Amino acid sequence: MSVFPSCLDLLERPTTCPGCRTRAPRWAWVSVDGLRVLTHDGDVICPADPTFGAPAVPEPTPVTEFAGVAA
Repeated sequence: MSVFPSCLDLLERPTTCPGCRTRAPRWAWVSVDGLRVLTHDGDVICPADPTFGAPAVPEPTPVTEFAGVAA
């Protein structure tokens, strides 16, 4: 397979990114310094890639409570 995908290459694979589920027909796993990185078009890192800090689950929103001052 060449670096540039042919029409058949694009038809054989899903057109949505497996990480963020957006339309990215040329998504690919790329090795960067020994890390496996999910990219769109080979050079744009997927925002949902867990390698570079995207959380696997959303963090809960911190709850702040008013602590009144005793009079």
